[in-house]
Amino acid sequence: MLAALTAEALKLRRSLVLLLCAAAPLMVALLCAVMAMDHGAKGPWERYALGGTALWAFFMLPMTVTALTILLAQTEHGPRAWNHLLALPIPRWRYYVAKAVVVFALLALMSGLLWVGLIGGGLVADRLSPKLEFTGALPLWPVAKVLLTMLAGAVLVTALQLWAALRFRSFVPPLVLGIGGTFVAVAATGAKQGAFFPWLIPTNALAADPARADVAIGVGLWGGLAVLALMLAHLSRYEPQ
Repeated sequence: MLAALTAEALKLRRSLVLLLCAAAPLMVALLCAVMAMDHGAKGPWERYALGGTALWAFFMLPMTVTALTILLAQTEHGPRAWNHLLALPIPRWRYYVAKAVVVFALLALMSGLLWVGLIGGGLVADRLSPKLEFTGALPLWPVAKVLLTMLAGAVLVTALQLWAALRFRSFVPPLVLGIGGTFVAVAATGAKQGAFFPWLIPTNALAADPARADVAIGVGLWGGLAVLALMLAHLSRYEPQ
């Protein structure tokens, strides 16, 4: 297992994955800082920072998950490396578990970068703009808690995207799945069933009703773990073309 994880980590150096992981959260943080400087309004720190987490969960997170899983899967699909790897006397499930571990580790890294970017960007914006004035204490823990909750809720959509990316050699099916899911999420934001829709679950971490948030995150976390188990069972028996 350690060898599979090491191999996955080494592959990251030859791909655009790390660039994606840095750019996605920092773009959200930069956008929030620029918007705050442009409006120049006086308001609480927490409203500013949580606004950034909403942008992340609503659009950037599902689209980044789509791109991330496709990039990681294409490192084998592109050169048809699965034919060689799956012929080795090593349990197949190890390769797929290694992929999943790397995906979730990178998502955790992006959540950390977003936390730093939102707080740091807010401080810089507050210093540079004379019209801007944040009130209250820095929401270090509230923002971290929300991002951790969103990360837990994103397990389901990440598992679905990873399954599709590993199952299909072409990047088109998982890309269509990600774009379609995000589009439906945008159209059905206020729906009561949103707590059960994978692409909307991370957004529900910000729901005004704590019970709704708990249900959504529970579905995202435990449902995602169940989908990962099904993915391992399916792909361990699947023969790539």
